[in-house]
Amino acid sequence: MPDGRNLMLVYDDTWEGFLTAVFYAYAEGGAARSTARIAIASCTRCQPCWEQELREIATDDALADRVVKGIQRTMGQAGYEQVWTGFLSGDSRKEEILFPFIRLGMKEGRRVHQLITDDRVIAMNKLSGLVGREAHMLIQFTRFSCMEGGVYYAAVTPEHRCLPLIMPHFAERFNIQPFILHDKTHNVAGVFDRKEWVIASAEGLTLPDSSADQRSWERMWKAFYDTIAIRERENPRCRMNHMPKKYWKNMVEMTLPPTPDDIALPTRPLTSPLPTRENAAIGAVQPRQAADRRAHLSAGNGLPDIDASPPIPEEDGQHEPHVQSLKQR
Repeated sequence: MPDGRNLMLVYDDTWEGFLTAVFYAYAEGGAARSTARIAIASCTRCQPCWEQELREIATDDALADRVVKGIQRTMGQAGYEQVWTGFLSGDSRKEEILFPFIRLGMKEGRRVHQLITDDRVIAMNKLSGLVGREAHMLIQFTRFSCMEGGVYYAAVTPEHRCLPLIMPHFAERFNIQPFILHDKTHNVAGVFDRKEWVIASAEGLTLPDSSADQRSWERMWKAFYDTIAIRERENPRCRMNHMPKKYWKNMVEMTLPPTPDDIALPTRPLTSPLPTRENAAIGAVQPRQAADRRAHLSAGNGLPDIDASPPIPEEDGQHEPHVQSLKQR
């Protein structure tokens, strides 16, 4: 291919298709000739520039496997996983970040992660970091509902294609119950049958009705959520920082309206005094006993053990072990 040629390789929006496009980009001399401008774009987001030649790439699993082995051998497993995680991003320009990073990694090897001031590494870290962060959020904020037949269902609306990252967690966590994890944004679903999980298209997905006691479980969870809250310490901004608002629409505790049978939160402040070292040590004793022990403490003595039983006369010569230790002090 002559230098200066402007070429865009279009793939079918799959991971294997992207790797096949990377292989052809190298075959066309994209790694060796910096003046040969080669771009990679998905068929769903292809916007060619003026005088840019388009070439559709057919997915080839064998070529994709060669690229995987090349990345793992040169950049290491960590480098491969970062590229794969970045590919799951919903960024429309992710190929413009992935391909330059792969070219840099194939040149620099495993030390590519140490080039933290390189713009390509900075962009790659940000791309993969956003995907990992959202996957972490989904693990915390996914809520399952029991359907008729014992199948559990949960809906999520992520910005990125996070199902491959979170399905292993839920398959291990709920390994005795079948479930469907529905990604409504990308119209795919992760299905687990208690043995293995797969990700398939959710086109035409029909769900059974909720189980008979599902509503009761939702009410109990809502009551628990409201009960453990401390009304005097409510901080909406802090809550949105830790639990972004975009996840609320799929969380039962945030969407379920309050009902009269909810457990009411206490509204009046506590009237008991705050604990101090003195009254905490004395505990819940009678006023006269408390006065006696205050005097004992003010005299510089140690804290006596509180025994509700009557004292044993001295002439008996027999004392309980804790009474003996008190006399020795």
